[in-house]
Amino acid sequence: MENVCLRLDSALSKQIEKDMKEFRYSTKTEFIREAIRSKLKELEEERKRNEGWKALVAARGIFKGKGKAKTYEEWLKWRAENSEKAVKELAKEYGWKL
Repeated sequence: MENVCLRLDSALSKQIEKDMKEFRYSTKTEFIREAIRSKLKELEEERKRNEGWKALVAARGIFKGKGKAKTYEEWLKWRAENSEKAVKELAKEYGWKL
């Protein structure tokens, strides 16, 4: 395990101590580790959302000018005809293995 030295202003330190007691953390280290894990998870989720949006934008570009379905049945037909192409294009774009 690596040691990291961290300086906190007194107001932040007092807030941590208050929250530690309220949420039953035994040490500041435990509290800070959990906060870091939570932030890293949040950033990973944001990264996934951003990749999803990029994929949607790329998919939209693949079919630009192909027209839009006016009914649900037209949508199902269009999706059946074009989904394989979209998956291949997105896999190529993002380096996914199929």
